[in-house]
Amino acid sequence: MKLIKMLLLLLSLGLAFVGQAQQQEVLLEGKVLNDTIDRSQLTVFNKSLNKGTITTERGTFLIGARVQDTIVISAVQYEPREIIVNSTMVDRKRISLYLIPKITELDNVAISNIDLSGNLAKDAIATGARETPKATDFGLPKNTAPKRTTEERRYYTAVTSGGGIPIDGLINAITGRLKMLKNHIKIARFEKKVQDNRYRFSDSIYIQSFNIPEPLLEDFVYYVFEDERAIEMTNRDDVYALFELMREKAPVYTALKNAEKN
Repeated sequence: MKLIKMLLLLLSLGLAFVGQAQQQEVLLEGKVLNDTIDRSQLTVFNKSLNKGTITTERGTFLIGARVQDTIVISAVQYEPREIIVNSTMVDRKRISLYLIPKITELDNVAISNIDLSGNLAKDAIATGARETPKATDFGLPKNTAPKRTTEERRYYTAVTSGGGIPIDGLINAITGRLKMLKNHIKIARFEKKVQDNRYRFSDSIYIQSFNIPEPLLEDFVYYVFEDERAIEMTNRDDVYALFELMREKAPVYTALKNAEKN
C-alpha cells in the first residue's frame, strides 16, 4: 500500500512538473522567409500574453511565448497569419513562416430606390427577396467540390466577370494581375505542403541522419521541397522516397550554407 501511495505521489509530481514546463515562457526567434517582398516593420503580437513586437529589415523578430499561445503576424500589405505555438517550437525556440501578399478589392455597391421601413417581413416582400435555391431543390447532386482558398477565389474572380463576357479577365491578363494572383496561389500551396510534411520526421532524424544543425531544420525542409520530386513523393505518400531524397539533398544544402558563411 505504501508503495502504491509513493507511486501515485511521484506521478502527480511528474504531471505537475510537465504542466509547469508547458506554461514556461521562452523567447522565440522568428523569421519571415519571403525573399521578394518587404519584411520590415511587420506587427507580431502574442494574443495570449498581450505582448507585441515588429520585424527587422531581414524579417526577423523576438517574442516571448508558451505552448498553445496564439501569435498573429500582420501588416497592411499582407494577409494576417495566425500561429498556435506547439511544444516543438518552444523546444527549438525558433519559428519560420511565409506570408501571402494582400490584394485590396472593393465590394460591389448596389443602388436601390426602395424605401425600407425597418420591418423585415414587409421589406422582404417589397424587395422581392427570396431564399436562394439549392441544387438539391431541383433533384441535382449536392456540390462536393473542395472549397476554394482565398487566393483561388481571387483568381477566379479576376478571370471571370458578372456579365458573362470575360472583359475583366482580359484586362487583368494585360495588366499582369492574373500572373500575380497565380503566384500567390503557388506560394500558398507550397507553404501548406511544406508545413504538412515538416514534422513527418523527428528533429533527431534531421540532425543525426542528415547532419543538419537544429537552427537550420526549417530552412532545410523548404530547400528540399523546392525540388518537384519532393512534391510528387508526398502526393503519393511515399515516405521512404522522401527520406532518401532528403538524405541526397543534405550534403548539397550543407555545402551551400558553408559557402554562404565563407
